[in-house]
Order: sequence, then structure tokens, then C-alpha cells
Amino acid sequence: MGEYNQDQWISLQAVRGTCDALAASEVERLKEGCLDYLRFRAGLDRFQDELIAAACRTICFDTGMSACCGFESIFTFFADHVVNTLFSERRETDALFSVLRRANRTGRCVYLGNGGCMWRIRPISCAMFFCDKIKEGILRADPETAERWSALQAMEKEFTWPVKPVLFDDLEKYFLGLGAKSPHMYFHQSPGLLRLKKKSGTGDFRA
Repeated sequence: MGEYNQDQWISLQAVRGTCDALAASEVERLKEGCLDYLRFRAGLDRFQDELIAAACRTICFDTGMSACCGFESIFTFFADHVVNTLFSERRETDALFSVLRRANRTGRCVYLGNGGCMWRIRPISCAMFFCDKIKEGILRADPETAERWSALQAMEKEFTWPVKPVLFDDLEKYFLGLGAKSPHMYFHQSPGLLRLKKKSGTGDFRA
């Protein structure tokens, strides 16, 4: 298992192991706390399905030249793993564990299967990524589409930009409090995010 797969495994195991030890009522409480985020993600999916997906398939997926699903380049937050695990079937997270066990010789993201992304709720960095061809051909060519995209970018920060309490930081803090550890806990480990939180007066500050 390579370092990338190992780090992903650690995070996935930390989330699933912690969730398995929680009471069902506590799992439901965590899921309820994610509902606004899921509504945002549903709106993001509608935007992409309506305006972007066909171009993405032609440019990248059909050709196998995907710029957004490159080998070991997918950036994940710990909270990405939390949200995906909370709303996935057991068999779906089992499949993630299974693919992480294998050496990745595909030249693309370990989670990119024949039917696309194996995550039920893919990482936010993936969902918000557009290659230069999409930016030039769709976003910059159509002011109305660009305005809708800007609104979605602003909404994304409501969950991930810790200048105030946000979901991704809160989930990380919750799992830390239960003893979970992960290399993807950037809200409590990244010097940049820690400086941002300190400057804004939000959260706790771990080195």
C-alpha cells in the first residue's frame, strides 16, 4: 500500500471505527447536522448536470485524459470522509477499503471506477474543480453561468472556510474529541488554516 492509499485508509478507518462505536441516536444527530451541506451539494450537482457534465465527459472521461482525477492528486478533508461514511451503505465503504488495499497502477485516482467516482458524496475539492477548458469554454463564455458558479463558490465557503464556525471544522473537532486521528485533519493541523482561525477568533488552535 502506497503512502497516499495508506493515508486514505487511516482516515476512512478512523471515521468508520468511531461511527461504529456511537449510539444510533448520535449518528442520526451527526447526519442531521450535515443536511444543509447536503442541500448545497444537491444544488451543485444540479448545476453540473445541467451545464457542465456533458462537456466533462467529452473532454476527459471518454478520452481517459481526466485532469480532475489524476493519480494520487485528489485532496480530501477529514470531514469529506465523515460525510461520505455517514450517508453511504456499508458495502460502499467496504468497496473503498477494498480498492485501497491494491497498488494503484492505473495512472488515475484510486477511487475512479468504471462508473465514475466510487464515493457516494465525493470530496468537495473534486466537486468544485473545473479544468481550464471548462473555465474558458463555459464559465467565462456565459456570464449567467459564471454568476451561478460564483454563488456556489460562496456557499461552499459557508461549510469549509473557518473564519466562523463551519461544518468541516466542527466535524473534525468532534472526532478529535473521541480520539480519532487522521493525516487529513487540516483544520487542526494545517499552519495556514490555523493562522486563519486564530486571526478570525474561531475554534481551538492545535499545532
